Amino acid sequence: MRIRARYRLAATALCAALCTADLLALSGCAPSPPIAPESASPTADAPAFASDAEALEAARTAYAAFAAMSTSVGHDGGKSPERMADVAAGDALTYELHSLQDLANRAVKGTGEFSFDSMTLQSADLKSGTVVTYICLDVSRADVVDASGSSTLPPDRPTRYPLEVTFSLDASKDRLLVTKSDSWPGTNFC
Repeated sequence: MRIRARYRLAATALCAALCTADLLALSGCAPSPPIAPESASPTADAPAFASDAEALEAARTAYAAFAAMSTSVGHDGGKSPERMADVAAGDALTYELHSLQDLANRAVKGTGEFSFDSMTLQSADLKSGTVVTYICLDVSRADVVDASGSSTLPPDRPTRYPLEVTFSLDASKDRLLVTKSDSWPGTNFC
């Protein structure tokens, strides 16, 4: 349990620290992407997704937004962690709020960037919009540094983590939110 807590803290801090650069680059001088027309929200009778492929693509988009926001807040040293409510809910939101507040309390911040790959679908409830995926989180280009710029992470830390991530449909926003993210307890698939 202690290893899991350390991993989650390091992974969250790294994620928060690393996505900010991407977010800042996207919000800088680049032109805004065209806005797609709004689609109708699922009704009680209509499924949330037409196929597993559509559910997986929505999960990719949701996790990218989650990672970008976590990184942005991490690069800000954990300030205003409530911004995570735009991309997370439930256990994932509670965990992120706690982890990012810890960054602020320790006066450290995230740097660099991370990525995820190998996202595969574990299950999808097409009607309700609940999606569970396996993700390989790569934190090799991320760090958490103190005020002097010195790393606070162990130099021999793992750089790839297998995760099981759960998403739930937020009907009011017509998109998936990360609701749970746990390290995969089985064989490392990364």
